[in-house]
Amino acid sequence: MQHSIVSWETIHEHGQLWWLHMAMRKRLFVDEMHWDVPHTGDAEADQYDTPRTKYVISHVNGMPLAASRLNPTKGKFGTWSYMINDACEGKLDGIPSGLLETPPQAANVWEATRFTVAPEVHPKERNSILADNAKALTCAARELGATKLIALMSPAYIRWLSSIGLPTKKAGPTVKDGQGKRICVMEMSV
Repeated sequence: MQHSIVSWETIHEHGQLWWLHMAMRKRLFVDEMHWDVPHTGDAEADQYDTPRTKYVISHVNGMPLAASRLNPTKGKFGTWSYMINDACEGKLDGIPSGLLETPPQAANVWEATRFTVAPEVHPKERNSILADNAKALTCAARELGATKLIALMSPAYIRWLSSIGLPTKKAGPTVKDGQGKRICVMEMSV
């Protein structure tokens, strides 16, 4: 399996892979999980897919199997900054504002989101493929100058990430999202 870092600077080298990953996100988040997020008939994208975004796409023979997304916590793109910060400001329906007392705004802290495994990947292979992508994500973040990653996920991922060698801890309270699922902000040193 290969891991490609795709950004606006490198999309000319990885355009097809990037597009197939956006289609994979749509199959998982819209078609399978029924998330109410922006999408077309082919692909899913939201306000955090910007020129500042870096994508870590794990693939075999040009077909994405897993992916994740990195966004800086410092700065904005239009009226949006990053998901955790915008939720704390009350800008996101379905995500409570009490995630963190003070969301970071630092060049060395990046937010990781949109962890995706292709729905067609056999369930027995999902964890190992996602683990490989998470490890590639931490390497990519380090290359970007990050010393810390934050993410908004189910608290169960703290134990799972730590078990694959990526020590992670809770950074805020556990709350319920708009669907009643438990979520929290977690952080990981990279």
